[in-house]
Amino acid sequence: MRRRRSTSPAVADASPPGGLAYRQAEAESKEIRGFLAREWPAADRDVFGPDGLDWTSRPVVVEARDGGELVAVAVGEVVAGTARLGDILVARSQRGGGVGGRLLELFCERAAVAGAARCYLRCPDTPRHRRFYQRHGFVRIARLPRYYHGKDFLEYLREPLLSPPSRRERHDRGGR
Repeated sequence: MRRRRSTSPAVADASPPGGLAYRQAEAESKEIRGFLAREWPAADRDVFGPDGLDWTSRPVVVEARDGGELVAVAVGEVVAGTARLGDILVARSQRGGGVGGRLLELFCERAAVAGAARCYLRCPDTPRHRRFYQRHGFVRIARLPRYYHGKDFLEYLREPLLSPPSRRERHDRGGR
C-alpha cells in the first residue's frame, strides 16, 4: 500500500470518506473561539451534570519591590476552584533571603481569596526547587520527563491551599 507524503513540514490536509477535512489552522480564529464558546457548555453538562459551571479565569499576580524596583513576581490564575501558579521569579540579587517564600505564600493567600482550594505548579526537577516547594507544603504528584528542552519537570500540588498556622504562630496567638 502506498502512503501519501506531505509536501511540507506542516500537517497535510486529510480528507477521509464522509466529507470531513482535517487541516492545521494558522491561529485561534474568531470562528474557532465561537465554536468553543458554543460547544463547551454541552460538553461540560455531559461530564459535570446539568448545573451551570463557572470557568472564569481570575488572574492572581503578586510582586515584591525594593524601593521602587520590581525584584520578584508570581503570576497565575484561579479557575473552577483551582489555582495554577504559572511563573514565580526572584531577581538573582534577592535570592536566598526569603523573598520567594513570602511571595509564594502571598500568591496562595490571594488565590484562596479568589476562590481556590488548591494550587498546582510545574517546576524544573532540581534539588533547590524540590526543597523550596516541599518546605511550603507542596507535594509532588507527577514527574514530566523531558518536559522542556530535554529537562525533567515536576508537577506539585498544595491542598489545602492555606497552610494551618505553624506551632510558633499558634503560640504567638495564645494557642497551643
